[in-house]
Amino acid sequence: MLREGSLKTSYHQYQLIGIFLFPWVVFRVFYVRITLFTTLLVLLSACFTGCKKELKDFSFSYSMESVDNYKLMVLFDSDKTFRIEEYNYYMDNFAKKRDPKIMEGTLTDEEFASLKPILQKCNFFKMKDSYGFEEETNRDLGDIMYQVSFTTEGKEKFISIRNSDTGQFSASFVKLIGFINTFLNNHKND
Repeated sequence: MLREGSLKTSYHQYQLIGIFLFPWVVFRVFYVRITLFTTLLVLLSACFTGCKKELKDFSFSYSMESVDNYKLMVLFDSDKTFRIEEYNYYMDNFAKKRDPKIMEGTLTDEEFASLKPILQKCNFFKMKDSYGFEEETNRDLGDIMYQVSFTTEGKEKFISIRNSDTGQFSASFVKLIGFINTFLNNHKND
């Protein structure tokens, strides 16, 4: 049998317990939410930084050519080898003989460590196939044609560039061209 006032006592006891318990429950709920949110952020950031595959097997070539005059080509492979080919068509035609200058070698660890991340950041497969061919103009013999070839994971990308504004290209691609120019200045046959 219930006594009078016993209901009041138990209700007041629950109120007192609730007053002391409520902040802890609220803190616990927010703590769980913050922990879940932080864990989700860590997992997503790990996924985004880890999802970009490291560049493993690749082949890259870059050539610049003044048609019927001169061609310079550099090739890099994932096995750290390089090849520089230089053709002076004008002088070869004058001398009536072919005399290409070809140099092969191995990249230093420092050169390879510089080249690999630049190639990875270039996103060749997102670039257009050609630049500077939008307008049909008369071909000038002084025009320089650039060609880039990149192969990795069974996919190939060829890019042709004719007298194009460098503003169209990503900072990584411009940095790659700078690396190639420095590399050629340091390794080209005299």
